[in-house]
Amino acid sequence: MKEHIDGTREFRVMKEMNSNNAINVLCPSANRVFQVVEYEDSSLREELASLEPGKLIQLNLDRIGSRANVWRANWPGESDSVVANR
Repeated sequence: MKEHIDGTREFRVMKEMNSNNAINVLCPSANRVFQVVEYEDSSLREELASLEPGKLIQLNLDRIGSRANVWRANWPGESDSVVANR
């Protein structure tokens, strides 16, 4: 199982962040959903919490643990926003 997703990828927000600070994002290129439950810092968590479903974003993801489909979100490279520039 992969420990991280190679490089910055584009994701689509599936639902608003829940009360446990978890958010589901879809990677359209892989047709795969990732559950993000941990964040590089509080400002990244706050930005993701403010996004509406359907929004395209860019993130780097690292796996947490070895069994569950849970991931840690990291800022995309040198960017100060996760919103995809399209």
